[in-house]
Amino acid sequence: MSVPVVTIAPWQLNNGEAGTSPADYGRHMLAEGDSWFAYGSVLGFNQLNFLRLTRRTLITQTAMPGDTLDHMADWWRDSNFPSLIDGGSYGNRAWKFDAILLSGGGNDLIDAVSDQYVDQRILRLCSTTSPPATAADCLHEAAWAQFEVYLRANFKKISDFVAASIKNHDTPIFVHTYDHLTPRDAPAVPGFGPWLLPALQVHQVPAALWQPVADLLIDRLRGVIRSLGLPNVHVVDTVGTLTPAVPGSTGQSNDWLNEIHPSRGGFRKLAPLWQQTIEATIGA
Repeated sequence: MSVPVVTIAPWQLNNGEAGTSPADYGRHMLAEGDSWFAYGSVLGFNQLNFLRLTRRTLITQTAMPGDTLDHMADWWRDSNFPSLIDGGSYGNRAWKFDAILLSGGGNDLIDAVSDQYVDQRILRLCSTTSPPATAADCLHEAAWAQFEVYLRANFKKISDFVAASIKNHDTPIFVHTYDHLTPRDAPAVPGFGPWLLPALQVHQVPAALWQPVADLLIDRLRGVIRSLGLPNVHVVDTVGTLTPAVPGSTGQSNDWLNEIHPSRGGFRKLAPLWQQTIEATIGA
């Protein structure tokens, strides 16, 4: 039988009477990443709230909404994550973790198709005189190639950092793919989102190609994550799990709360995939 994990912030670790001791749990894990893991998510909930594991598990969480891989791999900007792995500048903050859970790449993709940089990143400004015939026609292939190099370099930087640490050199890292999303006018809150739809519109992508372009981007990101080839990295492949939102919907639809975040029911659907992959690697 599985039980819900318990999630705490770094400053709650053994912090006096109000603190939490990993010794009281069967396992201790570290979670880093974006809003899919973050306390401060505007959603008010995240994937960790629905994760269940066979052993009673404590998860120390350092994720931040909107975080990108290069920010996570910037040890000066994001000091909690690296110091919990290798000890920090004083060498006394490190913990031995049973697993590291990493949610990254999604915000990087959204930034790479931004409506603020028209025709300067992955999306191509489509011509009305010679409209694109396929989703691939809407992308700058050279820009995608550079983006893929960026993704692989930052995943590797995080992987290498963990592998070089004294306490966590053999700690497995679990990353995940993102499921297919529907470009639509569904912000998280007023003024925060949507993300993909405005980018497609400003790049004049024909409406008939909005979903194919979105699917292609997610599939390519999935391809990168599944082929990282890093010995300490394991992939939770979630593509095809969630029921897509209805095109044109503006609020919660099927398993999606807004354009790029699952609903509570969506995160609940994804949770068993995390449990299966983690426990297949480190045991139940």
